[in-house]
Amino acid sequence: MRIGAIFFVTVFTIKLQFVLTDFYSSIFTLTKLSENESALVTALQRFITVQETEGQSVDGFLKEFLLTTEKIVKNAKPIHSPIDAFHLLKRWVDDWQKCFDIALCSECTIDEPEIEFNLSRSIIENLLGGWPQQSDLDATVDAIFRLWDVYEFDLRDFLRGKIFKYQTEPLTPLEVIYIANKAEDAKNSYNSIKFLEALLYEIEDGALPDSHVGTTQLVRMIASAYNRNNMPWKSVELLKERTKKEPENKRLQNDLKYFESRAKSIVENVTVLEKPNTNIIMLMPSTRIFYEEDMIRKYKALCRKNLKSQKALSKLFCFYKTTAIPIFLVKAELANIKPYIYLFHDVISENEIDFLRNTSSEMLTRSTVLQDTQKGTMAEAENRISRTAWLSDIQYPKLEKITSRVKLITGLETEYKERFSNTEMYQVLNYGVGGMYRPHLDAMYEAAGKSSGADTIESGDRIATVMFYLSDVMYGGATVFPKVNARVQVKKGSAAFWYNMHHNGDVDTRMWHAGCPVLVGSKWVSNKWIRENGQLFKKPCELIQHFHNVVNTQL
Repeated sequence: MRIGAIFFVTVFTIKLQFVLTDFYSSIFTLTKLSENESALVTALQRFITVQETEGQSVDGFLKEFLLTTEKIVKNAKPIHSPIDAFHLLKRWVDDWQKCFDIALCSECTIDEPEIEFNLSRSIIENLLGGWPQQSDLDATVDAIFRLWDVYEFDLRDFLRGKIFKYQTEPLTPLEVIYIANKAEDAKNSYNSIKFLEALLYEIEDGALPDSHVGTTQLVRMIASAYNRNNMPWKSVELLKERTKKEPENKRLQNDLKYFESRAKSIVENVTVLEKPNTNIIMLMPSTRIFYEEDMIRKYKALCRKNLKSQKALSKLFCFYKTTAIPIFLVKAELANIKPYIYLFHDVISENEIDFLRNTSSEMLTRSTVLQDTQKGTMAEAENRISRTAWLSDIQYPKLEKITSRVKLITGLETEYKERFSNTEMYQVLNYGVGGMYRPHLDAMYEAAGKSSGADTIESGDRIATVMFYLSDVMYGGATVFPKVNARVQVKKGSAAFWYNMHHNGDVDTRMWHAGCPVLVGSKWVSNKWIRENGQLFKKPCELIQHFHNVVNTQL
């Protein structure tokens, strides 16, 4: 039986328009992608076997790709790092797509093997809720640049697949060039040149003996990149050195003459390759978000390490916090003074963590940020890379036990109700590739009663935050407070706690905080925001700003 290829492609393309989603914004989603790749390998194996049995010729790319991917799937590793994510998405976006394009070429007629092979894609696509797109791959490359900017890891180690002490499969020379070209497309010559230079050093040192990319080819690419950055003198310097090794190379000679001519024609050559300023100043009056350059610089520095002096650190300590139940003591760690930030240890069990993660995993959608405090509207944004699910105590009674524990620990009212609730639902998040949330305040100002549902529309603002850590992270992911120089490292089973408001109801603008980009690992957290409603006798209002400045075992 034969079916016209045009009809099949048309139906398939129409279907795709309704199932597109992003994958890069959640490591959990990427893990599902990785787990389903074996089904595609099996489908490709069947397709090639049937074609060969029927005497049909099989494209060489399909055989070569199958051989490579069989090994990858057999030795599949968790998606921990941006390199893992890049490899995975590159295969799905480019290589797997090429497989289906070959099987379903525009001039082909479609037999049963082709139908079955393409049907396997449709089944997996329905299961995943979409198919990875070029935008996922582009966002992963952006994440690599962002992580390098924040954590300043060794670039040559990164090309070898090494991020500090974590080791994974290295990047191939062609993949490095792909990443460098993406930087060039984004007008970021600095990143493009640095990645290409790191690759050049690796090849020259013999670290990539089987590289299909020649040294001369790389030097010409780097010279062109310097030229585009108005540094043709540097291009001349590189090519002069190279022509000594290849005096007969006409292309090198022609390039050298061109760059020499351009260097003479430019009145003022750029003398230094400058790193782009990523400490962005952003003013958004409708959201009260103001990113000062100093805040972003401090945020990135805190992501790398604790910046407190030894004197400041000596004032921090651990203690057992008492609660309303005399025999229930909580292990507490003081993370900052003025304002006080606490980290409570072992306050959520493994079973409770599993419940939160497993229940929310199939409900995750792209995280949003407050777009306008006046209207209370929310929108997706690139300053927050994660996926979110909301779980209520009413729908999931198992959560009531955790909510009661939050009341014991904080001393605040935490009952969740369908109207006039003391708290919001549990917000569960899984971060994506280089997932982060740039500096923000949890307080919602005028939007407190607008973007909420009936449960909290009359519950006031977010007086306090409890953030449960539902996983460990190998590198990155810390919660940092740039204005008070504080840093809380991710620790599974612990919960960070801080107040967002002063006693007089004003927002405490010292509490700007951020989730640092996750470098290696999958970060899961759950937020429980406590509202003003019900706290009248717990935290009475005062006429002046009164800082929470008395440390005691009852907060």
